[in-house]
Amino acid sequence: MVFWLFKTEPDAFSIDDLAARPQLTEPWDGVRN
Repeated sequence: MVFWLFKTEPDAFSIDDLAARPQLTEPWDGVRN
């Protein structure tokens, strides 16, 4: 199994936003180092 742990601010993208997506997926943009 593969799992990804990511952090985002709730006002940018919350767990409820993810739950509302088809297939529970969403592209991740704005990656910063």
